[in-house]
Amino acid sequence: MDAGPYDGRGQNWSWALTGVLLASCVVVPCVFTTRIDAVFVVPKLGALWTMLALGIAIVAAGVLRSGRLPRPARDFWFVDVAVASFVALSVAAWVFSLDRGQSLYGERLQYQGLLTLLLYVGFFYLARISITDCRGMRLLFFAVAIGATLVAGYALVQKSGRDPVWEGYLPGGRVFSSIGQANALAAYLVLAIPVSAALAVGPRRAIRAAVAVAVAAMIAALALTRSRGGFLGLLAVLGVLAGASYRQIGDATRPFRIGLAAALVAAVMIFATGASIAGLPRVSTADPSIRFHLDAWRVAAQVAAENPLLGTGPETFPDVFPRYSHAVLPADRAAALDAFRVESPHNVYLGIAAGSGAPALIAYLAIVAGFFVAASRAARKATTEIRLQLVAVLAGAAGHVVTSAFMSADVTSTWLFWVLMGSALGVASQPSRQTQQSRVPR
Repeated sequence: MDAGPYDGRGQNWSWALTGVLLASCVVVPCVFTTRIDAVFVVPKLGALWTMLALGIAIVAAGVLRSGRLPRPARDFWFVDVAVASFVALSVAAWVFSLDRGQSLYGERLQYQGLLTLLLYVGFFYLARISITDCRGMRLLFFAVAIGATLVAGYALVQKSGRDPVWEGYLPGGRVFSSIGQANALAAYLVLAIPVSAALAVGPRRAIRAAVAVAVAAMIAALALTRSRGGFLGLLAVLGVLAGASYRQIGDATRPFRIGLAAALVAAVMIFATGASIAGLPRVSTADPSIRFHLDAWRVAAQVAAENPLLGTGPETFPDVFPRYSHAVLPADRAAALDAFRVESPHNVYLGIAAGSGAPALIAYLAIVAGFFVAASRAARKATTEIRLQLVAVLAGAAGHVVTSAFMSADVTSTWLFWVLMGSALGVASQPSRQTQQSRVPR
């Protein structure tokens, strides 16, 4: 059985690379410090850059000894062309940016500039070459579940009023846990819930019970974020899982389908509770938040229309917003928004189009579409357990695609999205293993 990347002497070095990836999935969502202004983002980026450097060193040592790249890094050329195009166009947008410093590092407290994009791409390929089989993917799911359970648990502690760090501080009554913002927390949990739930399929009742408790905590934490984008993302997750439960996953996953039904009921309750807590205005255009989103989207669309090739530069939306808002929005709305620094369009796709241009957005969408196509094809040919894992990643990715339409990009969820895409493609690159017969115990 192919256990992973090998060097020229037949020694396996993938275990070290996998260890780095697993550690990041546990540590990064949980780390923060109150000793600096950027309490959440900078510690997470620091941890990610450290782990990426370590991972690159491991890969470099292995490649130098073997003289070749691991096979998973050479597959799926259509995805790689899209990734290369997206990076190249982002670099070009940075070169011609209105503010190169802003575009390189990103907006303060968010830091979604060019450097962070390169970080995401680095982890995408680390995941591709380190997670290449069912066992590796299961370990990755466990690592994600552990990190998400800790994050969800902290959110529940916050809601109970016993948070020792923030001492009951909840902006708008919404939990933010160790992620730092309610919507960002929701986006992270939307990714973590399906991959954690996939661990419930197995022979050990103790593990199934623990996973059930963990997923319940994640769903409860998601409800407490009161994030409309998060709720819609969860519905997208459940839609993918429901569609695949009979057509692709198979009869061996009855416990998974039971859990899916329970999660669907919980999702309906979450949506209803979220609407009742926030009141009807939160689901109408009279709600200030919805009005703000619509205004930001209109401005971003105009910026993208007037700068179609390379945008105004990654992360420069806050700088150009005042000028465009007065040209696009009604005078009273533009004047009201002058009191704020609008840090992003609160829509990842419009943010890419406005900052890096329409070609960059097309390249990004090609990456996502290529991943969905490759993972879906692999799932249809795979064994039951690998099929379940790929479907879980596809569901989480579908949820992320939805949440990205309503939120600013966030380090934790965006990074995890790239990691899950890379790991799924790594598993999909092993056709010999996928055609083996396997059964998942009831």
